[in-house]
Amino acid sequence: MRVAAVWLVLMSVAREIERVRIVTSSESGFEDLTISFAETFSGSLNAVLRQFEKMAWVATAELC
Repeated sequence: MRVAAVWLVLMSVAREIERVRIVTSSESGFEDLTISFAETFSGSLNAVLRQFEKMAWVATAELC
């Protein structure tokens, strides 16, 4: 279900995504999601970040 929720957020910017990496850790009980965007990204990364922050199961969301 969480993967589907992530893709719902990313659908509007899917053309701009170069790579998605999801890492799970059974010891810590969380998943780490890294999304790499094209250098010429024309959308608002802050808008994407705000959508992730609204999800109850997201502990932190940040731009790097």
